[in-house]
Amino acid sequence: MASENSLLIPTDQLDIGMFVRLELSWFSHSFSKNSFKIVNAQQIKEIQALNIDHIRIIVDKTEPEVLAKLNGTLQKSTQKEEPNTVIDANVVMVYDDIAEAKKERFEKLVKQREEIARHEQKFVNASTVIKDIDKNIFSRPKETVAEASKLIDSIAQVFSESDDAFMLLIRYQQAGGEDVYFHTLNVAFVAMMLANELKCNSEQLKIIGLAALFHDLGKVNVPANILKKTTPLTRPERAVLELHTYHGEQIGRKANLDKGVLSVIANHHEFMDGTGYPNRLKGEHLNRLTRIITIANEYDNLCNHVNINLSLTPHEALALMFSSRRSQFDPVILATLVKCLGIYPPGTIVRLSDGSIGLVVNVNTGKSLRPQILVYDPDLRPEDVIILDLANESDELRITEGIRPAMLPTEILHYLNPRKRLSYFMDSKAKSRKSSLESR
Repeated sequence: MASENSLLIPTDQLDIGMFVRLELSWFSHSFSKNSFKIVNAQQIKEIQALNIDHIRIIVDKTEPEVLAKLNGTLQKSTQKEEPNTVIDANVVMVYDDIAEAKKERFEKLVKQREEIARHEQKFVNASTVIKDIDKNIFSRPKETVAEASKLIDSIAQVFSESDDAFMLLIRYQQAGGEDVYFHTLNVAFVAMMLANELKCNSEQLKIIGLAALFHDLGKVNVPANILKKTTPLTRPERAVLELHTYHGEQIGRKANLDKGVLSVIANHHEFMDGTGYPNRLKGEHLNRLTRIITIANEYDNLCNHVNINLSLTPHEALALMFSSRRSQFDPVILATLVKCLGIYPPGTIVRLSDGSIGLVVNVNTGKSLRPQILVYDPDLRPEDVIILDLANESDELRITEGIRPAMLPTEILHYLNPRKRLSYFMDSKAKSRKSSLESR
C-alpha cells in the first residue's frame, strides 16, 4: 500500500519477525494471506521455494530488532517493483501442489460463508418465534408456551447431538426495534450453553431456556420512553423499570408457566451479594438456574447497552464482570462463562501474532482460545474475506490482544464491520438435523 513504509529485500535475507507482503496471485502460494508476519523457519523455506528473488517487507509491522540486524544493507523502495516470478522446470510441481491446496482452501472458504449465511437465516427465523411469543402470550398463552418449548427443544438438541457446539457471531443487519428479540435469543443461547457446560439435566436445560425467553416478559408494562431512554433513569423511572420482574412473574403465572421458570423471572436481577432487585436477595436465596440466567443477562446487557455508546466489547464485558463485579455472581458459573467464551468472545476485534487484525466470529466451546477469525486483508475484497480457523493453524499463530474498535483506522472498521449490537447463534457440527429453527 502506498502509505506503508516498505522495503524490497532479497529472499535470502528473510528472517523471523519480518512482516511480508507477497506481490503474487493468492492462488500462487500456500499461505492463508498475502500479507503476514513470519513466525517460523518453515515459512521462510516456503517463500524461498516460490522462486522469487526479492520480497517486500512492511517496516512498521516488522520487529525492530529484526530491522536492526539488517544493518543498513537494504535500500528503501520508492516505486513498485515486480518480483521475479520466472518458474524453472524444477519448481513446476511445487506450484501445481500450491494451486491444488489453494483451490481446496478457497472451496472451504466458500462453504464457510454459505454455512454462516444459513445460520444467520436460522437466527432470523428464531427471532420471528420470539416476536410471536411476545405478541400472543396474552391472547393464546397455551399455544405460545408450546411454541416457545419447541424452540427451546431445538436449541437443546444442539447439545444433545454433538459435543462440538459453537457460538457464532451473527452479522445480520437487524431492523430498528428488534433489539429486544435479539437480546432474548442471546440470553437463551448463552444461558443454555452455560447450563450444558455445568452438566444440568434435560429438565433443567428446558427451564433455563424457557426462563430466558420469558425473563423480560414484564417489560410489556413498562413505558417505552423508560425502556429506550439512553440517559440515566431518575429514581421514579428506575422504580417503574424494576417492577418488570414482578409483572413478568404475574403474566407467567396466568400463562401457567412452570414454577421453576417463574422463580427465575422473578429473581433474574438479584445478585449474590444482595445488591440486586427487587428484594435484595443474597446468594443462599437464589437457586442455580436463576444464577445462570443472571450472568447471561448481565453479559448481554453490558455488550448491548440501551445507549450503544456505552456498550462494551465482549472482551471488556467479561473483564468487568470478572474483576470489579465478581462478588455479584456465582463464581463457578462466571468461571464457566469465561471458559466457554474464551478471553476473546465472538464480536471481539483482535490482533494476531503475525500482526494481522481480525474479528472473532466463532468460538468452539471446547477450544475457546482457538476461535475462527474474520481477517482484514487489504489485498482481498470484503466479500472475499478470509475466515481463519485457529484450531487448524499452527500454534505459533495465536491471538495476542483485544482491540477497541475506536483504535482502528476507518478502512479496517468498514472492512470488518464490527456491529454496535451483537447477536449470537448456537449450533454444532451435526450435519443432519431437522428443527423448528429450520422449518419456520
